[in-house]
Amino acid sequence: MGKLSQNLQEVFTIRNQHLSKPKYGSRAFSTFMYFIFVLATICALTIFNKSFGQFVATSDPVVDQIVTTVNAKIPQYNGYTITIDAATIKPDIKTAVGQVYENRPIKVNPTGFQNSVKQQLINDGVPELVINSSIGAALETKLTTEYQNAFQNEYLLAFREKLPTYKMITYVIMAVTFIIGTLFRIRYVHSKH
Repeated sequence: MGKLSQNLQEVFTIRNQHLSKPKYGSRAFSTFMYFIFVLATICALTIFNKSFGQFVATSDPVVDQIVTTVNAKIPQYNGYTITIDAATIKPDIKTAVGQVYENRPIKVNPTGFQNSVKQQLINDGVPELVINSSIGAALETKLTTEYQNAFQNEYLLAFREKLPTYKMITYVIMAVTFIIGTLFRIRYVHSKH
């Protein structure tokens, strides 16, 4: 009985020593979980945020690249060069990116584009009568279709399809890492006392 009592006393002593030592692994793991939580939150507030996406998409380097791409896709008319400038396309880019973030089909209002094309043709000496005739209307329809198709970019379409999944995964990561980090932080705090 004395030996059993002595063994139990040693077990309790070891247990108490173990419990009285702070769990530094818990603190490190909770800190790591909070770090992942912060990264996921940054993604949620930037990459997966509509306003941020529109801001980035309408920045000058991005707009310049898109203008170059769209101008390459727009057909020319009887030797007249039709070009789109940044001021014309910027509102449409913002609209298209907003529709991507809202998971809606990409459809921009071509009025600004059509007015720009008409003005360019007038400046190049094409009579308004020709522009407003059935030939002009057919040309406008063709150019507008090409302009609309330029926004059907494979990257935008793929991003639109995957965005809801990525957002959900990010929110799950945020919740799980915050909960696990908090539980391990509580374990660490309680192990110190």
